[in-house]
Order: sequence, then C-alpha cells, then structure tokens
Amino acid sequence: MRPSILLVSAFALSAAFPAAQTRTSKTLDIYVVYVEGGNATLFVPPSDEALLIDAGNGGAAAARDVDRIMAAVKDAGVTQIDYVIITHWHGDHFGGLAELATRIPIRHFIDHGPNVQPAAAADEFLQKTYPELYGKAKHTVAKPGDKIPVAGLDWRVVSAGGEVIKAALPGAGRPNSRCSRFKPQ
Repeated sequence: MRPSILLVSAFALSAAFPAAQTRTSKTLDIYVVYVEGGNATLFVPPSDEALLIDAGNGGAAAARDVDRIMAAVKDAGVTQIDYVIITHWHGDHFGGLAELATRIPIRHFIDHGPNVQPAAAADEFLQKTYPELYGKAKHTVAKPGDKIPVAGLDWRVVSAGGEVIKAALPGAGRPNSRCSRFKPQ
C-alpha cells in the first residue's frame, strides 16, 4: 500500500510542476516593482497583454531596476511588453527604459509628450535615445480621454501633459456600495 501512495504522490507532484511554470491565471495580475525612487507597475490581464507603467532609474541603477522588472515579467509569464507608459520625464521613471528595451520587446510607447521641466538628462534622452526606441515600435502622445486598448480592460487616460479630461467618466460620482459603511475619522 505504501509504495502505491508514494507513486501517486510522485505523479501528482510531477504533474503540478509544469503547470506552475506557465501562466494560467484568469485574473488581472498587478506587480508593483520597487525601483528606488519610484515604482514600476506591471499589469497583466487575462488576455496576457502586458502594460508597464514607468521603467525605473537610469545610469548605474538601470541594470538593478530592470532586473527587478524582468523578475516580475518572468513571474507573470509574458514575453513582451505590449504597452509601456512613461508618466513623466524624471530619471526614476524613464531611466531604465533603454536597458529594458534590450531585454524584452516593447510594442507601444506612450507618454505625455515633451518635457515640461527641462533637465539635461531627460532632454538628452528625449532627443537622442527615445526616438530610437519607439522607432522600432508604435509611439503615442497621450491626451486626456484617450483609451489604451488592452483587451478586457477599460483603460482611459484622465490626465496628460498638464491637462485633464473635460467630462466625467461613465458612472463617475455615483455612491460606491462597497464603501457604504465607511465613516470618516
């Protein structure tokens, strides 16, 4: 009896390991990646499209931050970044982008357009490096109200380049039943 239990246990474990190595989630998975100064956030919905917000620091810290992002990418089981959004042109948000692009394909770059807080490193990146990166993909300068077409998500830009949406999103301002018992402190 004991050898058959061991055999069944060994078979069950061997069957479980390959399944654990492939993404089978049917949920929205969100990875918040600490990149020392900001965060990079990877969103992976059931469609397996990957959207990354910000890419960490540049310079000597780029490899460290991109290693952390790539660990999340590996855990998520994705093989490309379908959309990368750079929220603004501070080094801890765009600095790792060139390094990241050497490690994984990026299909679509989204940002708010020109740098509104001039800084030498950001301006040099925007003039020399960034056009090379998005030249191999698609590039969009986001405007308030734009939709980002991630399958299964309703992703909208509410603010970009110092502007905000003009009309409320559908359902905005309605009471949230999940917060009905909230009491301000």
